[in-house]
Amino acid sequence: MFGKIAGVLVTGGVGIVIARLGWLVWKKEKITLLHDYHTNKVSPEDRPAFCKLSGTGLMAIGAGAVISAALLGFTESAYSFVSFAAGFAAGLAMLVRAGRKYNR
Repeated sequence: MFGKIAGVLVTGGVGIVIARLGWLVWKKEKITLLHDYHTNKVSPEDRPAFCKLSGTGLMAIGAGAVISAALLGFTESAYSFVSFAAGFAAGLAMLVRAGRKYNR
């Protein structure tokens, strides 16, 4: 029982932190939260678009983790991992796309 609760709290907490970081990158344009080599060639005029795409990607990863935690808490099913994997894949695709498009 304790293991399930701990897993839900840790997974949900990490998801909330990642989603919050994504919101800060997207809405507040806190590009410094990302590593320098991901942002060193982003031009000032491309910065809002880069931050929006990167922040959305981080928020997708965080949302996938939060949904996974909720499903794990209610259903105790290993299928909750599918929501995390889907959110992670979508978010990673957005992060890679932002890096390729704007960090040249």
